Amino acid sequence: MNLTTLRRSTGIFGLVAAIISLLQLPLYFMYPGAPPQWNVLTRILISIVGTSILIVFLCGFRMVIRASNANLEWPATVVLASGLMWLTFSSVGQSMEAGTAIVSKVPIDPTIDGALAPGQFLLFGSIGRAMTTLFLCASGIAILRGRIMPIWVGRSALALALINLAFLPAMFFGPDPAQFYSAVGWGTTATVPALVISWILIASIILIRTPRNFSA
Repeated sequence: MNLTTLRRSTGIFGLVAAIISLLQLPLYFMYPGAPPQWNVLTRILISIVGTSILIVFLCGFRMVIRASNANLEWPATVVLASGLMWLTFSSVGQSMEAGTAIVSKVPIDPTIDGALAPGQFLLFGSIGRAMTTLFLCASGIAILRGRIMPIWVGRSALALALINLAFLPAMFFGPDPAQFYSAVGWGTTATVPALVISWILIASIILIRTPRNFSA
């Protein structure tokens, strides 16, 4: 596979995965209280599909970085490893959500209620933010050094990495999901991850439209 085909294929997978992943977000805010079972399972099914396609994107993105500069093997590997860890932790948390919803006899919000809910807090929160920080840092460095995208894309990745890093201490601010900054707050578990997915969406479009490396 030549570099042009690799970049475009990677971008297509990233674009599709990002769109699918963003589709699940409105489902989390459809109901002010406990959502019905179909809502919980539907959003998790959408996430499973999006996560599966994101894995293909991550593998392709690593190859794009590696093809641009042989000296970028280290950041390319960090991009893949941290991205896979992020998706793994998210999948474990959503498995807990689905299990809680399936066995519950009444509508329940599995993100905050049920015996398994506290175990999800760090998976979606601080641990997830740590992995996305690594992913964005490595991506930004690889883009700036390998010139595989415009400079502003690399710089925006580093800026987003700082934002993700700022949410690591959110675990000290309680379990209130209505707060923006808390262990399971909507800023920690929804807004910031959506920004990461949006960055992947933008990067994917650039990979599709610009099949060659950017010169220094």
